[in-house]
Amino acid sequence: MSYQPNDQVPHQPQPQQPAAPTPPPAYQQPAQPAAPADAALNTLNLNYWLSVFFVWLPALIFWLIEKDKGNARATQLHVANFNFSLLRTAVYVVTPILGLIPYVGLVLVPLCWIGSIVLFVFHIMAATKTAQAYNTGTPKDPFIFNIPLIK
Repeated sequence: MSYQPNDQVPHQPQPQQPAAPTPPPAYQQPAQPAAPADAALNTLNLNYWLSVFFVWLPALIFWLIEKDKGNARATQLHVANFNFSLLRTAVYVVTPILGLIPYVGLVLVPLCWIGSIVLFVFHIMAATKTAQAYNTGTPKDPFIFNIPLIK
């Protein structure tokens, strides 16, 4: 009898079949949790970075919430941020008012505009130095200059 392609042949194992699938890797021990960060430092970083972009409102909120918590260094840095945010806000308010004065406004408005950009950059620089200023505990705030309106 000759073999025809449509004839059924009993199933015979092939000499090179694939191996059985490998089992999934075993469950590993979880990694150690990261060291808990200081909550005051996290709050300071959030305060400074939000104040860079939203100016006085985050600084006011954080100062009102954190002023009675007992951490003197954190309170000092919150006050410094609030003072600088008030300075930036004053420049933003004074600039269009000076623009209403003829001739004087032509000179002072561009200067105030450049000053507001400089203050924005100073605020970014202070926000990057917040952790260092908090950890070293030096009495100086991280701003290049500041006007103490709130004590």
